[in-house]
Amino acid sequence: MQPFFKRVIPGPATQDPSTIAAHTYNEPAGARKSTEVGRHLLPISDGAGGWTTNATTARIVGKGKNLAVYNNANAVGSITLGDSTDAPVSQAPGVVQGSTQRNQNVGIACAPNSWTYIAMADQDQVIASAATLLVYLIDDPTSIKQEATK
Repeated sequence: MQPFFKRVIPGPATQDPSTIAAHTYNEPAGARKSTEVGRHLLPISDGAGGWTTNATTARIVGKGKNLAVYNNANAVGSITLGDSTDAPVSQAPGVVQGSTQRNQNVGIACAPNSWTYIAMADQDQVIASAATLLVYLIDDPTSIKQEATK
């Protein structure tokens, strides 16, 4: 049986959905607010007790996390995701990593001189094709927890 994945929201941070809707409504416009005000970005762990934005070697970031990647180059780069059963190897954009596992790790294209946002879903490792891809975690206390199916 396939494992079951559940999003975990820390207790004190739980919000009332009605309150969220009220906070995102713009009375003068008569519509929901949709202006991007930016995300709180964090560096990723370097695996040695420090922090970095360089993911040219596979980095563990956690299941259910979201990444913001800035491609600081004039060429397309790629991000490849994986997990502990199928560690990622950097792939060219659109190329699928040869794998017999359930995950098919693919090179996710990152446009030149722009941001790309990536959801980790049930994968927890990331690797970049070049150091010009600056990888950040989007600050979010939620995560995904794997549970056995019943």
